[in-house]
Amino acid sequence: MVINEEMKSVIENSAFLTIVTMCPDGSPHPIIVGSGTVEGDNVSVGVYAMKVTQENIKKNDCAMLLAAQKFEGGAKGCRFTGSAKVIDRKFVFTATKAEALI
Repeated sequence: MVINEEMKSVIENSAFLTIVTMCPDGSPHPIIVGSGTVEGDNVSVGVYAMKVTQENIKKNDCAMLLAAQKFEGGAKGCRFTGSAKVIDRKFVFTATKAEALI
């Protein structure tokens, strides 16, 4: 399991998540989305537009997800590397690597 309970809490309690996909020219395409739900190593968020993101993952499913949570006395953040797909109007990110940032 890549996403541990502490990281799951950061993801599910973040006001926003950042998803990064790769454009065909090799440049990153970051977007900000609302909160996500975690099941195992999968993070799901609803799809609202995401036209470029969806086109990117059709060509290259590599993606990153960043989550941060601020609380009294500090903050926590995580960066995840993995793959992404869209299933039934949900963006589903599967983490293969995780790093604590803060």
